[in-house]
Amino acid sequence: MSAVGTEYDVEDGQLITADGFERLRHELEELRDVRRRELAERLREARADGDVADNPALLDLLDEHAQLERRIAVLESQIASARVVTPARDGAAGLGTFVRVRDTATGEVAQYELVGAVEADVGNGRVSLGAPVGRALVGRRKGDVVEVQTPRGTIVLEVLAVSAGSRQPARRAA
Repeated sequence: MSAVGTEYDVEDGQLITADGFERLRHELEELRDVRRRELAERLREARADGDVADNPALLDLLDEHAQLERRIAVLESQIASARVVTPARDGAAGLGTFVRVRDTATGEVAQYELVGAVEADVGNGRVSLGAPVGRALVGRRKGDVVEVQTPRGTIVLEVLAVSAGSRQPARRAA
């Protein structure tokens, strides 16, 4: 993991917020310390039930084990190459900032946290810098109006507020 200042490439897939880094680290610990142990015990029990050819439960558990190890390897790689970015406090939207916007056509208001690609979760208001809305909002300030090309068509968003800080409840409507 390395820390990055406020100047960064929005296409850099290694960028992540401190909260996102902690979520990845916590998931990795959970998988290594708890899920591996639980799965090992279930594998021991399934192996005691007979040969692999006559034991479909064991085959399922071996597949689950392979998936678990793949996820652990992915998390280890993401954590090792992560570049944690501290949100800028200059009023401009960037990684780790919360941006409230209004859709000028509908009047609907939404709040997004701009995050790195690995931690994006649109359903929870976390939008990747690489997504159309994320790219359009980077560098914008309160009062700016931006046109965004999305898969559903063009939308025009007015930036109502930009703030840096810890996780806030996401209000999503746009």
